[in-house]
Amino acid sequence: MRLSVLTFAVAFGAIAGFANAQSAPPPLTPVIAQQSAADPFPVAVNLPAGEYRLDPRHASVLFRIRHQGLAWFTARFDTKAATLTLDPADPSRSQLSASVDANSVNTGVLNAQGERAFDASIGRALGAEATPTITFVSTSIERTGQNTGRITGDLTMNGQTHPATLDATFVGDTNDLLRGGSRVLGFSAQGTIDRTQWGVNDWRAFTGEEVQIVIEAEFVRT
Repeated sequence: MRLSVLTFAVAFGAIAGFANAQSAPPPLTPVIAQQSAADPFPVAVNLPAGEYRLDPRHASVLFRIRHQGLAWFTARFDTKAATLTLDPADPSRSQLSASVDANSVNTGVLNAQGERAFDASIGRALGAEATPTITFVSTSIERTGQNTGRITGDLTMNGQTHPATLDATFVGDTNDLLRGGSRVLGFSAQGTIDRTQWGVNDWRAFTGEEVQIVIEAEFVRT
């Protein structure tokens, strides 16, 4: 599998030690590394270390697949969760665990009876019966720029586990009074997987093998 995000992949964040982030690149735009001998990516120390949890009300996990070589069909996972252990002094020592419910696919497509039968079919194709929860657990994190990083981890789906990589951008942080005054960190992440590597082979006559993932996430310090 090649990943340039799933799952289930936002997936996300251990580059959070970078304050005063610049604007994130547009979705699916490759992240360009900026490191050089003269630019060591100084790490800010004003972000609290510790545990952060995804705010599912302010997060989205989208996936896209090309239909018949034409338009990119887009759907989302409604149920997602993630935790981030942040070490702002050394982002490479941070850890991310994320998951989505394989049965929570939402395409917005209803059948003649107003039911989400198509969503259920996609869940079955993703192997929800064998693996109802798709998980991503980071194994390494490297910085690629002042506010960007690459997160490699184990992606488990359809009863199989393989390495996957996400390109992530730290967007910014704030103390949010509406969330108890807690520190909140924002991230964007993106990636591409070959679904057949996990044995997800349904509808290959109509859809491509490449699946693009786009994640937006806010993490709240616990």
